[in-house]
Amino acid sequence: MTHPQQTERHFPIHSLDSAPMPSKAVMQWYQEQFGMVPNLIQIMSEAPALLLSYWQTQVNLLEHSTLSKQEINIVQTIVSHENRCQYCVSGHMAFGKDPVFNNTDAQMAAIRNETDFEDAKLNVLRDFTRKVMKNQGRMASSVLQTFLAAGYTRAQALDVVACIAVKAMSNYMNQMVLTPLDIAFESFADDLPYREQRPSIPA
Repeated sequence: MTHPQQTERHFPIHSLDSAPMPSKAVMQWYQEQFGMVPNLIQIMSEAPALLLSYWQTQVNLLEHSTLSKQEINIVQTIVSHENRCQYCVSGHMAFGKDPVFNNTDAQMAAIRNETDFEDAKLNVLRDFTRKVMKNQGRMASSVLQTFLAAGYTRAQALDVVACIAVKAMSNYMNQMVLTPLDIAFESFADDLPYREQRPSIPA
């Protein structure tokens, strides 16, 4: 078994060879789905309970959410931006170009630059997501009614909660362990106001 690389705080960045057995199948899934295993997943694999919880929630959202896949990635990018997580913001921007999510450059720029979306309905989605986060779910009935009046459903309001929950796992972990950016994500972090320089990990 090869010795795993480490973050600057000495958390292992596992390869498929060094990862704990319960984590290997998830790492293989990312490789098959996206052609890479992001550093986030390689680090999470040290704690299979965290990795499996994160991955299964993401799979559940992709398979069962009443939000579209494009909206799922938009909400999760918004959450990561609000949490100032350079790793997840750059990762969601990079993966947003994948046909699975089909996000536009304009959508990602609107999140990064905190400007209006071209689609007014997405502005309502962003406002609702921010209010759920800021107030830990507490809100006036008028906030929910504005969300519903825009054409969203109560099920989609609950799916926003799932997106926030799954990003708490990755955003908080990244800040704690100082996850280095994958080379494929670096250009998406260049102009982030919370860009942090972290040691690169050789491919």
